[in-house]
Amino acid sequence: MWRQAAVQEYSGIAVDQYRNEIYLPAKTHHDSDRLIGFWLKAANDGWGFRWAILLVEEDFFVGHIGFNSLTACSEIAYHMNPKYWGNGIMTEAANTAIDWRREAGTSKIEAFIEPENTDSIALAFRLGMKATDIFSDGAQRYCMLV
Repeated sequence: MWRQAAVQEYSGIAVDQYRNEIYLPAKTHHDSDRLIGFWLKAANDGWGFRWAILLVEEDFFVGHIGFNSLTACSEIAYHMNPKYWGNGIMTEAANTAIDWRREAGTSKIEAFIEPENTDSIALAFRLGMKATDIFSDGAQRYCMLV
């Protein structure tokens, strides 16, 4: 997922678990492994999480979803193979992830989305998020109470 230019168009720069920058899209499998290591450490440390999204019928990885923070206001993030865009898969995955955070006591879900990323904005609206006047590094904050 991290090596696909279309998927990473709005992602910016990532970091590994040692805070070393990884420019996206990732250039090598090693860079992708460093990102996986980052999310494994985040899960082990209890502040972030990612799930793989699999198509059950095909047993095939199509994307990932999770949270950049696991606090009272949790930041959701997601990426999906463009071949599967527009099929409702990410909406289903996002609703499931939001339910998981709601059950854990989260009161808000937020997402920071680049204004040009109209597909992601549409997903935020489908999930019940509202645009706010807050921006971070050019990305607009969308938020919902859960």
